[in-house]
Amino acid sequence: MKFRVSAAQRAALMTQLAPHLRPDENAGDGAQYPVVSLYFDNEERDCYWEKARSFPSRRKLRVRVYGSRDGKVPAVAFVEVKHKCEGRGVKRRVQLPLGQALRVGDGLWPEGVHFSETDARVIREVHDMVLHRRFQPVLVMRYDRTAYAAADPQSDLRVTFDSGVRARFDNLTPEPDDRRFEMNGDIHGNGSAVMEVKVTGCIPYWLSRTIAAAGCRMESHSKYCTALEQHDPVLRALLSPAWRARRTGGVADSPSFLPMAAPVLARAAG
Repeated sequence: MKFRVSAAQRAALMTQLAPHLRPDENAGDGAQYPVVSLYFDNEERDCYWEKARSFPSRRKLRVRVYGSRDGKVPAVAFVEVKHKCEGRGVKRRVQLPLGQALRVGDGLWPEGVHFSETDARVIREVHDMVLHRRFQPVLVMRYDRTAYAAADPQSDLRVTFDSGVRARFDNLTPEPDDRRFEMNGDIHGNGSAVMEVKVTGCIPYWLSRTIAAAGCRMESHSKYCTALEQHDPVLRALLSPAWRARRTGGVADSPSFLPMAAPVLARAAG
């Protein structure tokens, strides 16, 4: 469950949540660590449109990099397929050295690495997206994640806050704790963050009441799609009135068009 929260809402939430949470064991001091991702898509921006039209089954491809410059959070990379199917999300991923993960994203097999059948199946899935759907690197994103786990050892509750979300569309080689985002500000702005709550089964009643009291509302949110809408020249060209008129065979629509609410557009050929 995801929630967009302001700085004030986050502060109010943590006042109430702090007694129930502890820093995530993988986060190092302060419960915070950087997350860097290289996202892939094709020229038609299928990942964006599948999200916009609420396709029941849709996938994203990324290379995700963890690690801090001071070494308190060790550097590690994964090539990941994030699959949303009928409202349920699953992540299939393989841990690799960063250079080898990028090689998989180029449609090649890592050199000198032995894989289990499960990992090999994930890599074949990645190659299918790269070679047949023509996925290629689109943007590098970085944000700071503050992660908490339940203080109760019997609970698998996890609460995270992602803030300082930045993206760039050049220099598409990520690195741990990547900070080369001087030209682009926080895509959310105003100190807001994306809070995500993960737990097996129903959300605890006390947590539900706390979130409601803070005025937070659950919403579907994609950092990748938001970054595309704000900064991607390819998507902006696809969203131009002239392009929309050509795709729908009609008249160009109003400039007030909201892209994430556009399920009626015809899918780009490809």
